[in-house]
Amino acid sequence: MDSQDIRRLFNEKNRFAAHAGVEIVEITPGAATCRMDVRDEHLNPFGTVNAGAVYTLAETAFGAAANGHGNVALAVNLSIAYLKPATGRRLTATATELSAGGHMATYSVRVTDEAGTLVADVQAMGYRTKTPLEDV
Repeated sequence: MDSQDIRRLFNEKNRFAAHAGVEIVEITPGAATCRMDVRDEHLNPFGTVNAGAVYTLAETAFGAAANGHGNVALAVNLSIAYLKPATGRRLTATATELSAGGHMATYSVRVTDEAGTLVADVQAMGYRTKTPLEDV
């Protein structure tokens, strides 16, 4: 399964991310970029993007990057720091694999607004299985 097949699989089968409006733009082994156009339902009472929406975007980018090697990978831990209120019309999350060995891999995810301002920083850990994605 190549990167385009994996991207298509995640854009079609990750129903929660699709419901939230998250689109996977690019996947390569160990890296991914996702974006979310901000809609009214993403906003909190203060007019900024709800923390859960930011988390969903970041988690989707992490999941795409972790699965980008072609085998099923599952989240073990995600730790998010909200650095600035997220505003604007689009958010982007970029996930990068920092280290991998055996079944465990660590990722950094940066969420930015349309001006390029860092709004959230995520450290994530995934468990990589031996199950090929085409078997699920």
